[in-house]
Amino acid sequence: MSEKKFKLLKDIVIPNGTVFTERHGHIQLVNNNYETLFDLTKDSFGQILYGIDESDEKIKEWFEEIL
Repeated sequence: MSEKKFKLLKDIVIPNGTVFTERHGHIQLVNNNYETLFDLTKDSFGQILYGIDESDEKIKEWFEEIL
């Protein structure tokens, strides 16, 4: 069985001045969480983790399932 994949349909913009803080503790992931990595520089990367609830009609404005 192949894994589900979703394509982003809109830009996600992280504005200049956004403050990132250290996260402590354990994050428990459940079903319907999808992630991707993206390059920031040749030696660094970012990560986005998004919970996609396919029953939420508004989420369809942001993500499209691909085969």
